[in-house]
Parts: sequence; C-alpha cells; structure tokens
Amino acid sequence: MRESYPAGLKALIVFLVIVMVGNVLLLARSLEILRFPGEITDTEVVRGGARVLAAYYETTIADAGLSRNSAVRDALAKFKFEVEQAASGDEIAQVIWAYGRAVQDVIAREEENQRREFVLWVVNQDPVIKDAQDRLAINVSLGKDGLVCVDSGSVTLSESTITRLRSDPGVAKLSQPVDIEVIDGKAQLVTPRTVQDAMRVLQSEVATLRATLENLRKTAGYSQIEGQGIVVSVYDARGVGSLREEVVQEKDIRDMINELFAAGAMGVEVGGQRLVATSSIRSAGPLLLVDHQPIPVNPVVIRAVGDPVLLESSLELIKNSLKPWGIRVEVEKEEDLVLSAFRREGLW
Repeated sequence: MRESYPAGLKALIVFLVIVMVGNVLLLARSLEILRFPGEITDTEVVRGGARVLAAYYETTIADAGLSRNSAVRDALAKFKFEVEQAASGDEIAQVIWAYGRAVQDVIAREEENQRREFVLWVVNQDPVIKDAQDRLAINVSLGKDGLVCVDSGSVTLSESTITRLRSDPGVAKLSQPVDIEVIDGKAQLVTPRTVQDAMRVLQSEVATLRATLENLRKTAGYSQIEGQGIVVSVYDARGVGSLREEVVQEKDIRDMINELFAAGAMGVEVGGQRLVATSSIRSAGPLLLVDHQPIPVNPVVIRAVGDPVLLESSLELIKNSLKPWGIRVEVEKEEDLVLSAFRREGLW
C-alpha cells in the first residue's frame, strides 16, 4: 500500500525544490556557466573592448610605418594572445594594463628609432660629410621653442640639409637629442645618453657598490648585522673539581665558532665581542680573552646570525663530546638577533 503525504507537505517539497533549482541557476549565471541563447557575458564584453584596442594599435602601427617591424609585431601578437587566453574580465583588464602598455612602449621606442635613422640618413647625404677627413660630432635636438636645432661644430652643413631636418614633422617629435659621429666621411649614430641618463647610471653603480661594500663589511664583521640565528650558552661543569676538562676552554669555543661558520653563519659574537678574520680567543687562568678583552664566563655566550636549524645541528657533535665532562651547551633559536660591529680602541 503506497504511503500518501498531506497536500500541504507536497506543496512545501515542491516549493523547496523550485528554490534550490533557482539558486543553482543563479549561481551558474553568476559564474557565467549558464548562458541564454545569443547572450554575451560580461567577460566577452570586456574581451571585445580589448579586441577594439588591438585594432587601434594595428592602425597606429600602420600609420607609423612599423607594420614590418619585428619588435612591434611581437608585442602586438603577445597582447592579442593574452587577451584570448584570459578567463575573466579582471584578467583581461590586467592584460590590457600590462601588455597594452608594453605595446605602446614598443611603438614609441621604434618610432623614435625611425626618427633617429631618418636624421642620420639626411646627414649622410650632405656633401660636407662625404668629404670630411677629420672626426666630427653633430647634434640634432629640439630647442625650448620646439624648433629643431642643428649643431655641426666646426663644419657647416648645407642649407638644404638644415631645411630638410627642420621641416620634417617626425624630427620635430624627437624625444631625445640625436648625437652623430662622423668618421672617414661616414656618419653613424652614437648611443643616446642624456646627462640625466648618465647620472642615473652612475647613481645605480654607486648604490650597487655601496650595497656590495656593506655586505662585505657585514660578512667581515665591521658592520652591524641583523637576522635570525641562535644564542649558545656554554656552562662549566657543576661543582667543578681539579680537572681542567670540566672548565670551558678556549679550544671548545674555537671549535664551536669554526662549526658555526662552516654551517653558514653570517656573523658570530662571543661574550659581546664581534669576531673578525684576525680575532683571537685565548685563556688567561680562569679568564677567557677575545681580542685581548676579558669576557663573562659560566656561561660563555655565543651569538650567531644564520639559519637556526643548520647552526644548531652543527654543534651536536661538540655538545655530545663535552657531556661526559659535565659541560652543558644550551642553544636557543632567535627570530631577530642583532650583532654589533667589531670595535677596538683606536679603530673605527
């Protein structure tokens, strides 16, 4: 006998099913999984805009006479490819920002190169250039008034050459001066380098040298260094007797330091004294001297900057070898450790 349900319950079930189906449809629409016939999604609208932009770039390239320029063609092809591969409107927008800018930059650069090549070609046609025996320097630039200025130094270019340069609309759009060198009657372009460019290059080189010097100073111990690392505390045996082996010796500390540097420590400090290549560690009776300066003992504290895991593991053998004598080696990992620069009286 079939079980029957009240009419109200059936209606409620039907209603819930309809709501669930509606929610699924809404979700599919929001994710652009479901489309109605002939409908264009938001993503396709944005993609269509990107295609219009690509067509604009093609027109600009053709008008500039750069249709056969390989650099321009490659940049445009990359832009089109990324537009078609993008899966959402946001991705297409990122493509337009990144790759569209790249296309514009390449077009601007190649247009400038065309102008420079045209200037060179015009100068090379001048009879004075062909007959020149000495090395000449010629500069073509735009003055503050926007007019083309031609500085040919000790020679005078023909009036037709000057007129042609000053009347050409492309030359009037030069963004940088054009420097030309004439050797044995042949003019050639000199790599453009404004004073600002030269200053930027020099500033970059100085910054690089300063960074290199600072890294060398840090590695050598002559500059403060900061980073993760470990703090090692080395204790004499409890209730020290007459045995020398129960007291922390200079050899124990030197062995630990060697292991730490071998494990990649970028800097090591013993008893508050930063170590450098010429540092010494000596015993003087009950004292330990680092660079001839007495340091606190029991514990002797060693601080090292580097990978905490590697640094700690590098001390395991030494720790185990000191255990039979009651010498304790405690290691703490630190996320932020600062080692001071090496200092000695009379030195900076």
